[in-house]
Amino acid sequence: PVQAMRIKQLKRSKELGRKKQGIGNKLIQMIWVPGREMRGNAYSTRELDASLNSVSKLMSISTIWDFFCTIPLFNLGLSSILGVAALPGAAVLSLALLVASNSAGEIATNRRPEHASTATWSLTAFILLCLAKTLFSGVGVDLAIGSRAIAATYAEQLAQEKLEKDKEELKRLEAGGAEFKRADARCNELREQLKVLGANRAANDTQYVSLFVQANGSNADNFADRGLSAQQLVDRYGSASNIPGVCRQAKAFQELNSIKAKPLTAAIERKSQAIASKPALAYLEQEEPDIYAEHFRTGPGGSIEWVNGTEAVGQATNQFYANLLKGEFGLLGFSLFMMSISIILTGAASLMIYFASQNKEVKASYATDLERFRNERLEDYQRAIEEQN
Repeated sequence: PVQAMRIKQLKRSKELGRKKQGIGNKLIQMIWVPGREMRGNAYSTRELDASLNSVSKLMSISTIWDFFCTIPLFNLGLSSILGVAALPGAAVLSLALLVASNSAGEIATNRRPEHASTATWSLTAFILLCLAKTLFSGVGVDLAIGSRAIAATYAEQLAQEKLEKDKEELKRLEAGGAEFKRADARCNELREQLKVLGANRAANDTQYVSLFVQANGSNADNFADRGLSAQQLVDRYGSASNIPGVCRQAKAFQELNSIKAKPLTAAIERKSQAIASKPALAYLEQEEPDIYAEHFRTGPGGSIEWVNGTEAVGQATNQFYANLLKGEFGLLGFSLFMMSISIILTGAASLMIYFASQNKEVKASYATDLERFRNERLEDYQRAIEEQN
């Protein structure tokens, strides 16, 4: 005869349960999410857990990928504030975004009726967080491997802007400047009046002489100043605006500005040649040291460092998307590849999370009625075992 088997109840001290997790394990699970965290406790099968493991792995890979792509971005952005602690600070900030993204992805699968809107918002948050990191992933990679190239491009822009300002200043000096324009306008006005009075000078001699002196100075002044250059006239009268005769003032202003323009003209010619023949950063350091010091500094081993990390991030972003919009994909190279991978991972993870949330078995795992029914049956089994013992 077959001997009856008895089910023996374990002592309470021997009851099985989940081991308490340490902080390290919890942190690991926040980064590499287990599939079981994407379902409820009411229902599960091995097949369901295997399917959810695939979803959680892809989600975790996506957020880890963005984690490494965005660290250089945060590192440079925080360098002006935290100094040497910028890298740890960047890692913490990037890790916080990773954990937030994973947490939103986990919550998004819970679509029981009273939690459906929360799941939708969580999935939206996951997509937006990942999208924001994706948009800057290429920029972060550029900063990690091509910071000097970004600095060189910006240096070239700064050099060209300064050269254009110099050219504008040269045009202003060659035109005589604002003081010349005022004096020249008054001179022309007096000459027109003298022309009108000159037609009948005998009847208006006193007025004519007065206007002539205002325009050209007295005969005595002209005789005394004969042969003097504009600078000598300024030395004699204290300033060009004190020279007798507004027309003589205009002429002096024009000559003085022309003198000032000569070295600027030479400087512009020299700088134009230097820009074409020297690397932009070297040109800026040698020809425009004040501008160089405002934006860059030379680090150990001749490395180029940014004075302002926020400016570095801004320039990297501008240059990346400017090249992207112009179709200069060859200039983006590795950074565009990394961004493309981020886009694919984000899109795939978002879709898999959504489809997992629509899975009937996943919904069943969160069903409170099913969990209540299961607990009641387990309690019945527990009582039956206790009665047998």
